[in-house]
Amino acid sequence: MPNATNQQVQTFVNERFRPFAEAARALYLQAKDNRAAIDDVYSACAQQTPTWTDVRNDGPPHLLVPQDVLSWNAFMANIIMAIEGTADGNTLSQISGNWATVQKACVRGV
Repeated sequence: MPNATNQQVQTFVNERFRPFAEAARALYLQAKDNRAAIDDVYSACAQQTPTWTDVRNDGPPHLLVPQDVLSWNAFMANIIMAIEGTADGNTLSQISGNWATVQKACVRGV
């Protein structure tokens, strides 16, 4: 395979590397903000008998349940730890375990 030209490398960096870096940074900052704001919501979903019911009526493929909110919170916490370099092997495996919840919460296609 031949080496890319300088222009091909520049195009790749401009069109793929930098946009991905900016999206990753935005994900990190949004996760930090969500974690800072979830206290009351977490408490409501973590109680013995949660009363919240997802009533989104525009046909999502999956209506969320309180455990999904807790799983999403764990996913965010683990992503933050992974980015900050404080995650251990167990934390990293939990990211993939909670990824299924993140995917089923998606309403719009890719």
